[in-house]
Amino acid sequence: MNKEEIYDSQISPLMLQIIAITKAHGIAMIACFDIAHDGEGPNGEDCSSLVCRTHLPDGEGNCNERFSQANQIISQGRSSHGSAVMHLTTVNPDGSKTLTAFI
Repeated sequence: MNKEEIYDSQISPLMLQIIAITKAHGIAMIACFDIAHDGEGPNGEDCSSLVCRTHLPDGEGNCNERFSQANQIISQGRSSHGSAVMHLTTVNPDGSKTLTAFI
């Protein structure tokens, strides 16, 4: 089992719980996981620099400035010139949104 599979099967379900709790109580958060591994993902993508990250605002929609700065640094990727990033926005049944970035 590679890091991506471990994240998907064991960490992601816990993160969904954490995200729900932080949203319910207006707690700003940032979490980042380096799940890079050798080889290709299920769709043939290169997984040598795979990161899963969540950055959420507090209950009033305000992001913690330190978290925003950290998020910006993380989103720049491993290259000093930045990297291509794919953002996935999930609209939840309650109308809230979750932004996931694949770096």
